[in-house]
Amino acid sequence: MEFWWIILIVVAVVGLLSAILAVGNFSTDKFMEIYEKMFEMPAQAHKTIIEYINEQNYSRFDGKLKVARTKKLVGDGYNHKNKVLILTDKTLSSSSAGAFAIVAHELGHAQQDFTSNKFVVMKVLHAIGWVVGKLFLPAVVAFIVLLFFPDLLTYAIIVASVAAAIFVFAVVIKLVTISLEKDASKRAIKNLNEFLPDNVMKDVKKFLNSARLTYWSDLVRLLFGWSGLVRKTKMFK
Repeated sequence: MEFWWIILIVVAVVGLLSAILAVGNFSTDKFMEIYEKMFEMPAQAHKTIIEYINEQNYSRFDGKLKVARTKKLVGDGYNHKNKVLILTDKTLSSSSAGAFAIVAHELGHAQQDFTSNKFVVMKVLHAIGWVVGKLFLPAVVAFIVLLFFPDLLTYAIIVASVAAAIFVFAVVIKLVTISLEKDASKRAIKNLNEFLPDNVMKDVKKFLNSARLTYWSDLVRLLFGWSGLVRKTKMFK
């Protein structure tokens, strides 16, 4: 009986690991596939993207939100420092479900910024991470070198603890980022539900979920990048 339990546990672990690695390796490609499809799907919104942005700007942000264009592919985002919604030409000129989903999501980030300190905290954490992240590799190298000197074992442990703390900090930041992305998508869905039909909203939800999965993919790459089973990622980005 114990033998079968061991087999079941091994199969479960292998299956879970395979699913996790699949997220790390294929989420971005899957998102881009859905992204293209969503931009071919009419939103049936009875308003343009520009009209939607202006409507939200004056009803939720007192007209303080700015809009800027970017020529980057999938370069849509929100700039906290300048309170700017950054959108691609493709998004601004589209009337697709994908365009409305992206704009609503970035407006969700703007809401986070205007109504709470979550977005600010995230930016501060990223700034700290950018600094301490530069110490990670030197700490790892120092730890390896110190291992060759038995009398310096205490220092080796201290340096290893510093490296471990930096790595954990990177994991925490990615988890906080995932939480913010989830919250922004919830805000987007709540807002779009007011005027998009149910059949379109069904695909919008899938699209936003696939976008959030790319952030989980980034976390998986951080955790397993050393193994060579997934592509590596930056600790802090």
